[in-house]
Formats: sequence, C-alpha cells, structure tokens
Amino acid sequence: MDFDAIDQQILTILRSQGRASHAMIAKQVGLSAPAIGERVRKLENAGVITGYRAMINPQAMDLNIAAFIAITPQPRKDAQVLVKGLLALPQIEEVHGVAGDYSYIAKVRVRNTHELDALLDKLFMVEGVERTHTIMILRTNLERPTYLPFADDTESNPTSNQPEQAASPLEDSASSSK
Repeated sequence: MDFDAIDQQILTILRSQGRASHAMIAKQVGLSAPAIGERVRKLENAGVITGYRAMINPQAMDLNIAAFIAITPQPRKDAQVLVKGLLALPQIEEVHGVAGDYSYIAKVRVRNTHELDALLDKLFMVEGVERTHTIMILRTNLERPTYLPFADDTESNPTSNQPEQAASPLEDSASSSK
C-alpha cells in the first residue's frame, strides 16, 4: 500500500499517541476531523491499523521476570497443534517461528522464578514440545513501536538507546484534550 504524506503523518501520530482524537490529528496535519476519520477508517479497513491498546507496565503488575524460551518441536508432529498449545498459556506474550537451531521463540512474563519454573513444566506438557532453552531477560534497553519505513526523521523513528517511555494516562488525556 502506498502512503501519501497525510497518511504518513497520521500513522506517525497514532503510533505514539494511540488515543489522539481526530480533531487533534486534524490540527497537526491541516485537514478537517471528518477527513481524518475517513483516512483512519481506510487505514483500518486496509489492515494497516490493526487495533488500539493500553501499554501496561509489567512491573506495576508484579510481572518482574521476562524470558525468551526457544522451543524445538517433536519431529513429525503437527506444528499447528504445538502453536495452539503455546497460545493457550497466558504468560506467553509473543510466539515467533524462527530459523536456526530452534523452530519457535516465545517471550514470557511471570512474577518470579518459581512461576517461570512452573511455566516451563507446563510447557513440556504441551503436545509437540521436544525441548526448550530459556534465556532470562536481565534488562530491557529498548522496546519501541513498529518502525515506519517511510519516516526518515528521528522523531518518527527514534534511534536512541534509551528505553522509550509511554505517556502516562494523565499526560495522554491532557494532550488529546487540547
């Protein structure tokens, strides 16, 4: 899909301020709020914008342990059964099919090492899991939203090594009410 300059601006704004009102975006890009609404609907219908969600601080939820678990499937077993079993575990945030020594990588979050150990026990009960390799995350240096390939400026695609901070709900609602 080709993105004109207005669509690019809309995506850049929504990527960092998902709760931005159409009126606020309209002021920034120089269009009317209904015109922005129509463009946003087109981006949603085209599958470019797939949803809106709150960014929750894992530590505020007492989820202090994060880990990547590499998973090797059992030979000659249906991989979709394995993936379905992984998706059923709520502690798993992400599952990626990968190339290399392992076929899948899962990112998990739990409260403590006892919960991680219990999750690994559950993981071995998932049909199709042959073996795992766990890497605990000690520090996250960077998590950022999806890179926008059309944005060349550092404001749209920050390259800083500092973790990107999400706006607090109060800051976010204050900026969208202006």
